[in-house]
Amino acid sequence: QGALELEMTSMASSLGAPSICHRVAAASVATRPRYRLHQRLSSSPSQRLMTSPSCLAKNASSGMPRDVALEAEAEREGAVGAADATPSNRTRPSTRTRRGVLTLAATGLFAATTVTAFDVEMAQAVASAPAGVDTPQARDALRAALVENIVQTKAPAVLRLVFHDSGTYRQATGDGGMNGSVRFELTRPESFGLKRGLGPVTKVYEATRAGPAAGLSFADVIAAAGAYAVELTGGPKMEVSFGRVDADGADPENRMPAETLSGAETRAQFASAGYSTQEMVALAGAHTIGGKGFGEPYVFDNQYYRTLLKRPWADPNATKDDLEMASHIGLTSDKNLAVDAPSVEWIEKYAADQELFFRDFTAAYKKMTEQGARFAAEV
Repeated sequence: QGALELEMTSMASSLGAPSICHRVAAASVATRPRYRLHQRLSSSPSQRLMTSPSCLAKNASSGMPRDVALEAEAEREGAVGAADATPSNRTRPSTRTRRGVLTLAATGLFAATTVTAFDVEMAQAVASAPAGVDTPQARDALRAALVENIVQTKAPAVLRLVFHDSGTYRQATGDGGMNGSVRFELTRPESFGLKRGLGPVTKVYEATRAGPAAGLSFADVIAAAGAYAVELTGGPKMEVSFGRVDADGADPENRMPAETLSGAETRAQFASAGYSTQEMVALAGAHTIGGKGFGEPYVFDNQYYRTLLKRPWADPNATKDDLEMASHIGLTSDKNLAVDAPSVEWIEKYAADQELFFRDFTAAYKKMTEQGARFAAEV
């Protein structure tokens, strides 16, 4: 096995591949059915190679999610260790077998290109959850409960609930974040109206207390419900991690951004939670739904950015009545982003490219629903 690894690595170098271990691993991920990454890995040569100590080091530097590599290593120890101890399994592979493995490795260099963003997100989601929580059955049961209890007209309120639960995170102190504490914060001024989103999310949670999704926390359900709300209104399909630990009380107060902040103040507020200007502007696009004047109230698209660029509330050619109507579009902080140079750079990009907005929103949403969260596997 060691000789094979050496020969395959040599072959990769001659082909100019930065890490054959990473490519073979990626090819293995690409060919497994979705949602099955948590199951025991087989002891095929490509998987033994991908979990060897030398490959784990290369995977770390080449971008393969370390959680996936470590899981594979652990599984290999259990699945292959006992078999490898017998004399029959220590015999040297035949020349035909060796060539077959080398061919598999070369194929892996190119098969890896079939890995989709969805597959990578799924692998990361599964790797972060404790055993038995994130399973195909749990996701199916949760999906059924989401479809049954969340209607399109409640989607904006559900998505707003996610922002309020996660918006308490602070990078400096490491507290707050997506932990279900929003249930204990409903009397705060900034929480006005949150019950409209909390109601259907609570129904989803209660509907999953028996069955395969019973291990999901309330915070898990909030994160998944927000992702479903985006999908339900025409936005990107997003996967979230499972295994968060619920808080048993409220998070610190006065951490949600005020509706009257300037562009610079909004950027500073989000920076304190570890977000870049690009991530902040991408997340602000959630205001495209909810009847705030940015297009159709139940259509998740990039109309938010197109409206900000037009600035109808400041149109010098508009009538007094039109200006009065336009003044009700969005929040003051939204309007202030439209004249904040660092923010305008990204507003222009998202106004011109909805797919770019969808991709960046997906990445920022994943970050938002994980920052500050404690996962059962880490406790």
